[in-house]
Amino acid sequence: MKHSTESSQAIAKTASITLIGLVVLATPMLILRSASLAITSAEISLAFSLGLVGFGLTLYILRALTRAVPRRSFHQVAHVYIGGWAGVLLAAAKILAYAVLIMMGVDLVTIGIVAITGPGWWSVALPPVIIILLAIPSLYARLETPVVWARWLTFLGIAGLIIVLGTGLAREAFGHIDYATINEARQEAFESAPLISRYFPRIDSALGALFPAALLVITSERVMVSPEDRRVNTEEQLRIFVPAFFLIALTLYFSVVLYLPGRRLSVPAIPIATAIFGVVGTVAMAVLLTFVGLAAAYASYRQLPRLLRDLAIDTLLPRRLAARDSIRPRKAIVLVIAFLATTATAFLDSASALASVFVFMVGVIMLVTAVAMIYRSRSILRDSTHAEDRYDAYFLQWLFTVYGIFIAGVLALISWVHPQWSVSALVLLVVPGAFLWGHRRGQSRVSDALAVDDDVVARRLPTRVHGLVLIEHCDQPAMKAVSWARATRLSSLSAVLIDIDPIVTRKVREQWATARIPVSLTILGTPRGAIRGPFIEHIRALRKFHPHDVIEVFIPRVVSTGWWDRFYVRHLTPKLITELKLEPGVMVTEVPYLIDVSGWNVDDSYEENYGRGEHDV
Repeated sequence: MKHSTESSQAIAKTASITLIGLVVLATPMLILRSASLAITSAEISLAFSLGLVGFGLTLYILRALTRAVPRRSFHQVAHVYIGGWAGVLLAAAKILAYAVLIMMGVDLVTIGIVAITGPGWWSVALPPVIIILLAIPSLYARLETPVVWARWLTFLGIAGLIIVLGTGLAREAFGHIDYATINEARQEAFESAPLISRYFPRIDSALGALFPAALLVITSERVMVSPEDRRVNTEEQLRIFVPAFFLIALTLYFSVVLYLPGRRLSVPAIPIATAIFGVVGTVAMAVLLTFVGLAAAYASYRQLPRLLRDLAIDTLLPRRLAARDSIRPRKAIVLVIAFLATTATAFLDSASALASVFVFMVGVIMLVTAVAMIYRSRSILRDSTHAEDRYDAYFLQWLFTVYGIFIAGVLALISWVHPQWSVSALVLLVVPGAFLWGHRRGQSRVSDALAVDDDVVARRLPTRVHGLVLIEHCDQPAMKAVSWARATRLSSLSAVLIDIDPIVTRKVREQWATARIPVSLTILGTPRGAIRGPFIEHIRALRKFHPHDVIEVFIPRVVSTGWWDRFYVRHLTPKLITELKLEPGVMVTEVPYLIDVSGWNVDDSYEENYGRGEHDV
């Protein structure tokens, strides 16, 4: 258990590091794409300062949340203090947020590839292809396997950015600046088309600067860890984000100093590298950018099945998804999310659109959480008489009220400036939200239907239990099924054979008589007729004459221990077993019989046969 917890924390730390790399490279792009063509230091400084204010306020709110409810996640807080629908909404928003982070990482990969090869018709189809390709390795990775290579790819990309910025500072200090390469770096930016609303450039820049604060919310919760380790402390977050903001500020500084205009199509780190190192810098920075994008997208993919397991533990998803061996259902859901992300690239085709949707989703999470904490404070003020608890509740009530108003303003700005992106976020939210809500409604209905009531008839004991052994041949699996049935001491017992082939039926009848089996053999059906129909009708006839009795059906099932002999083992049709389970008053017992590729029977004498083989050697 300790090793599992350490692995989960290591994976969560890797995800945080890779996503911080995404923030360092993408945030300057989001601010500068929204800036006017006549870029000024005051404009950029204002947007960056607003981003810092939003980050600081969010960090303080998360710290207060950690102190108040340290063991609960966002969706748990909403579920407890608001209701089940609020927990479902926040769980769906979390899933969608990771899907958008996958798309943003893939967008960085696309920008890096296009910077090397140049734009083309294929660049439009590249993001969906990369999203699908990255889903393949994540499906076969174990939940507790660390993603060490993703962390090192991020370190490599950030190290390349540090070298570029450090070299730029040194050349600026000593006056060794090549203006020819700077003009070449400006060319791409001058040819870029506006990607943002031309009417609200400063609002767009401020919204882009809020991307680190939104990512802070996602990385503040560890996934698939014990409740006491769920929250990331403030000191650990600051150790990661402070250097990130320093690199973002340096990138914006060089964009202003080198007069690289806004609305560029690529990440600012690439034209800066071009201005300092020329074409070599362009290629190197584009490759490193691709590494960081791959690491961020893959780390986000790896978080999805872990998040699904947490939601299953909290009963927001089917409980069977919480089992460690429930791999295929989680893979299916991850594939659905990958398909959703692939489809969304058709209308969310820029980093600014993706970042706005991400900020919108995180804003929904924090707004609902703020409302839940306000309800919690009111509950304490209403019920508690302890002075210290009432003071803390009163303070938290006003704190989350102010923060809720701030978040509501951010959501309103996004909806006002870019209504198409807010609508896209809500439409995307419908898919996981509808699935989670439908599961919760169905789970509630099943629980109500299975609740214990005062029905005396349902508790009445059956009068008798009758047994039927369904056989195909008079062989060892059939004999074992008969022996098991006889051992249960049933009121009556008979073997049933479906007459499909007259020759086989005659042979089984003769072998049955020769073996002197003390169980009657009943032949049903007609040659070359149906299998399931006659047997089902026979059971219904027995139930008609004995409505208060129970019928137990024994079915021999041959199980192979090898891989190639499975193709030669004839299994009974599963449809018959399914139909029998739907019949009232019928139990189905499968009697397994093991065979091995070596040719001898390994059922009850498996250890004896292998033990004899080891002794002979």
